[in-house]
Amino acid sequence: MSSNTDVAATISRNNQKLCAELAAGNAAGVAALYAKDAQLMPANADFLESDALASWWQGAIDMGIKDGSLTSISVEVHGDTAIEVGRYRLFGDNKSELDQGKYLVVWRKEGGDWKLYLDIFNSSQPAA
Repeated sequence: MSSNTDVAATISRNNQKLCAELAAGNAAGVAALYAKDAQLMPANADFLESDALASWWQGAIDMGIKDGSLTSISVEVHGDTAIEVGRYRLFGDNKSELDQGKYLVVWRKEGGDWKLYLDIFNSSQPAA
């Protein structure tokens, strides 16, 4: 059985992979980090699953998101499930900050790796 520290380190590496795929403009690579039956719950959209994950991330890239950072605040492990709470930052050209906010991800161990299973996030920026 993995310790909280081991799982938190794996999740941190997976978050780095997600940001690297985002920076590369690879929406399919971002989507590959999600579990088979994952759900993405972005603001102003319904639940997204399967092929809609890559499409949503491609839309985000097309809107000008060039990079991101994910910072875990806490990771709590329950067997083959882990709950991560953290903060995100999204960047455009020249590392200009486009958004920052918070997220909650339920991770699930699938095929020997930790995959994003339930992913919800929202901005901490004031409404326009």
